[in-house]
Amino acid sequence: MSIRRHLRATAAFAAVCCASLGEASGAVAQVTVTDDIGRSVSYAEAPARIVSLVPAVTEIVYSLEEGSRLAGRSVWDDYPPEVSSVPSVGDALRADAERVLAVNPDLVILYAGADNSRSVQQFHRLGVPTLAIRIDDLDDLRRNITRLGALLGRDSAAAALWASIDGELTEVRRLHEGRLRPRVYYDVAWPPAITVGRGSYLDTLISIAGGENIFHDLAAPSPQVALESIAARSPDLVLVPSGPGGSAAEPGQRPGWQAVGAVRDGAVREVDGALLHRLGPRIGRAARALAAVLQPRSAP
Repeated sequence: MSIRRHLRATAAFAAVCCASLGEASGAVAQVTVTDDIGRSVSYAEAPARIVSLVPAVTEIVYSLEEGSRLAGRSVWDDYPPEVSSVPSVGDALRADAERVLAVNPDLVILYAGADNSRSVQQFHRLGVPTLAIRIDDLDDLRRNITRLGALLGRDSAAAALWASIDGELTEVRRLHEGRLRPRVYYDVAWPPAITVGRGSYLDTLISIAGGENIFHDLAAPSPQVALESIAARSPDLVLVPSGPGGSAAEPGQRPGWQAVGAVRDGAVREVDGALLHRLGPRIGRAARALAAVLQPRSAP
């Protein structure tokens, strides 16, 4: 469907809806949700055709047992397995508007961020309701679950989902209280060397799982750091996430990385990037998996 045809169809659909509402005998309660760039969307009933361009949001929708509402997903959405039956509309960032509009969404959920601002503005100009969200920390996860629960009429299920996640994280944290905490370098990418700072939920997850991030003092979620700084901070462990988009070579094979004691001593551990790099309902499972690496004697 072309963008022009979509605009005509949207106008016609709006006219029909207004006529139907005018004929309704009773008032319909509306739900209004505000996103992370200050824009609001309102619905008299739960949106029936949602395009999720945020894999973690897709998982939340399924956890709330509303997966049937998904009309489109990004190419990166791969969990739960049944999501493979939902049409892919392309990349999560800088979305292809034609492909998104082709599935006739009444809500598009996408990342809020400078690198995705063009998509947010484009859908706004086209009159497509959007929800632009952040997914940097655990507060964002709680807020996203609550917002989706409200939009989908699943408030109780959303509260129960967050309570379950919070309980899992609390239990993992409790298991490691008072134990010696290994100092960790988390290898997000190389080259250049990119790690996690305290602005990332991964920094919090390392702490919950019984470790200490050597770059916790950096506020950015994904700061670029110098090899000399990594070596000087002398981590006990180097964690390398598996999966696509990771580092180009193992730390021991990189020029100069033998200067890092943990690399020289073979204290490099692989972790499940597909699980850890998604701030969604499985974050408790991610904490347990990370704890099995950082605190193997006491991991749940």
